[in-house]
Amino acid sequence: ILVSRERLMELRTLEYFLAVAREENMTAAADVLHVTQPTLSRQIADLERELGATLFIRSNRATTLTEDGMRLRQRAEEIVGLAERCEAEFRLPDEDLAGTVAIGAGETVMMRRVARVAQRIHARHPLVHFDLYSGNADDVAERLEHGTLDLGLMLEPVDKARYEYLTLPDKDTVGVLMRADDPLAQEDAITPEQLARMPLLHSSRDVAHNFDLRTWSKNRIDPDQVDFVGTYNLIFNAGLFVEAGVGYSLTLEGLSDVSETSSLRFVPLRPRLTMGGVIVWKKYRLPSHAAEVFLDELRADLESEEGAS
Repeated sequence: ILVSRERLMELRTLEYFLAVAREENMTAAADVLHVTQPTLSRQIADLERELGATLFIRSNRATTLTEDGMRLRQRAEEIVGLAERCEAEFRLPDEDLAGTVAIGAGETVMMRRVARVAQRIHARHPLVHFDLYSGNADDVAERLEHGTLDLGLMLEPVDKARYEYLTLPDKDTVGVLMRADDPLAQEDAITPEQLARMPLLHSSRDVAHNFDLRTWSKNRIDPDQVDFVGTYNLIFNAGLFVEAGVGYSLTLEGLSDVSETSSLRFVPLRPRLTMGGVIVWKKYRLPSHAAEVFLDELRADLESEEGAS
């Protein structure tokens, strides 16, 4: 892989920029980078001049990011991360499978299958590591697009035309997370009429895309009339809001502690509503060797299960 000297200098400048953003102090960042403070200040000034933007607010106490600086930080972390992953893939001999498989997913118990496959690979190839990112489908899709994730686990519906994919046989059950002392916690299931009267927290991904309430309820629920009191992207914090009595949460089974000692309960919907999942990766992009091995192992796992059924 040939990289021009100019490109190397650009990458180094981004690393300098990220160090200052982390340390919030030019002198401390210079110490971490083992360069002089004037050299680092000059590099940052050159970067600001090249971009035509002020990246830092400088004061006697701290050096903090401007709004433009925060935008650059996100992109710089992606670029530097990709460069480090590329270097790692070529660092070891071919016979030593190594590298990082970066997997993004929403919260779903389908990750248990991914974890089983990862365990088998790591047992055979201890130099393979896994970088897990949790976020909603929009977050995962963005990171796949930018190349900072190898694979994504997404809940249906998914625009599969954008990806290569493997369909998982697993299903997640949709229901309502509520306080254990709520009278509805004794119900076997929640009906459309009951759901329509609940103040609901829902995933920050568009609720009509995640849970098609109109179709599920056979038009007995108009999503525009539901009292949505808030959104969340990870269920743990939403569970604290439910516990405090802010509302109920539309969520998936198995993600929250609903044991006998918990203050929360999960009640499924009636009629039953489930969601399938797919492992996706970007079309026309060759996965890393470690990611290819992961996908081969996952295919074998799915085929063996299909053959046993």
